[in-house]
Amino acid sequence: LYRLTMAALAAALATAVSAYNNGMGERPPMGWQTWCSVGECGEDHCFDGQIRAMADTLVLSGMKDLGYDWVVLDDCWHPTRDNATAELVPYPRFFPDGMKPVIDYVHSLGLKFGLYTSVGDRTCHGGWSPGSFGHYERDARTFAAWGVDYVKIDYCGSHDSVEGHRNMSRALNATGRPMSYMLCRGPYQQQDHWGYAPGIAQGWRATGDHHDNFASVRQQVEAVRGKASWSGPFGWAYLDMMMTGGQGCKDQCVGPESDQGHCNWTKPEHCPGMSEEEYRTEASLYVVVSSPLMVGTDIRLMTPIMKELLLNKEAIAINQDYKAVPGDAMPSCHGSSQEAWVRRLSNGDSAVALTNWGNHTASLAVCLDAIGWTHGETAGARNVWARQSLGTFSRRFEAKVRAHDTLLLLLSRTGAAGSPENKVAVAM
Repeated sequence: LYRLTMAALAAALATAVSAYNNGMGERPPMGWQTWCSVGECGEDHCFDGQIRAMADTLVLSGMKDLGYDWVVLDDCWHPTRDNATAELVPYPRFFPDGMKPVIDYVHSLGLKFGLYTSVGDRTCHGGWSPGSFGHYERDARTFAAWGVDYVKIDYCGSHDSVEGHRNMSRALNATGRPMSYMLCRGPYQQQDHWGYAPGIAQGWRATGDHHDNFASVRQQVEAVRGKASWSGPFGWAYLDMMMTGGQGCKDQCVGPESDQGHCNWTKPEHCPGMSEEEYRTEASLYVVVSSPLMVGTDIRLMTPIMKELLLNKEAIAINQDYKAVPGDAMPSCHGSSQEAWVRRLSNGDSAVALTNWGNHTASLAVCLDAIGWTHGETAGARNVWARQSLGTFSRRFEAKVRAHDTLLLLLSRTGAAGSPENKVAVAM
C-alpha cells in the first residue's frame, strides 16, 4: 500500500533528481494563473485590464514579498496567426494593444510573466486557437521578443508528440532568453521518473486538470505518491492550480465559451466548490509535496481561508525548501492503517500532514519512529496553519481532526531535558 518505505526515503534524501537546468526553477514557482478566476473553471477568458489588476494585487497584498511573483496566462488569450508573418497575435478584444505592453507592465512591478500554448496544431480550450506545431521556432522567438519568462505547453490538437515537446524546448533555448518550460500533460506522466520531462523542462504536471471539488484534490496528490525523489531543483512535478477560496461564478460570463463570449472581470467573485476544511487539505498537501503554488482563483477578493492558507510564511518556507526532497506518504505509526504525508526538511525538522479523508471527525496520530525521526524520542510540535506551538511530545502525537481537514504539523528538535508527556492531544 505504501510504496515509499523508510529505506526508499533515505535513499531519496541522498539522491536528488537530476533535471535540466537553464537557470530557471531552482525553487517551485509561486504565483497566480487565470484558469478559474473569472467564471467557472474552464471558462478562462483573460483581459489586458484583468492581468494588470492581478499583478497590482500580488504587490499590494504582500503576496509578491512572500514569493508569489508569477503572473501566468492559461488557454485564455486566444491568439490567431498573422496572415503575412504567421506570428501569433492575441485576440484583439481581449488585448487591444497586443501582449507586450501587458508583459512590460508586469515586469515593471518586479513580477515574471508566463503564457500558454500547445504542442499540437490547436490548443485545448475548444480548439479555437492555434497551437505551436509547425511554428516552434517562430513562436519561441515571439515569446522571447515579448519578454515571456514561462511557457506552459499543453498536449492538444493534431500532431501532438514527444518530439514536439523536445522541439519546443530546443527552440526556447535557442532564443537565448531563459524561460521556464512547463509541460502540462503528455506520455511522461505514465513513465518511470517522469520519462523525458526532466531532460527538457523545469516543470511537468503530474496528472489531469484540477477542479474545485474534494475528489479532485485527492486525485492530484495521489499522482505523486511514491515519487518524492523524482522532483527537485530545476525540475518539479506539479499539481494543477490551487482552487483556494473557490472558482469564479457562472454569472460572470455570458454567451458561448468561445472567444465570442463575454466575461465581467471587473467584479471579483468566488463560488466555492469546497469547504474551508477541504481547502486546508489541498494547501497542506501541496505544501508538503513541494508542488509549485499557482493560485487559480481571484486573489483580489481574499476571503479569510485564502488569507490563512496563502499568506502563511511557515507553510511557504516548507514548500520552498528546495534542498529537501519533496514529501511523500507513509504509515503514520507502525502497525497502523493511518498514513501521514511527511517531508524531512533541510534543517532537520519534519513537516507532517495528517489528513482525515473520512466523513466524520477522527483521531489521527503520528509516531516518531515510524516517520524516521532521527533526533531521539521527543519532538516539539507546531500547528502551522494556526501558527501555534503545541508543546513537546514523546514518541507519539495524537489529535482529533475534522472530516476532510488536515492538521499540518512542523516537528522540531527539542533541546531541553525533562519528562515530556507520552502524548499531546489537540483538536482541530
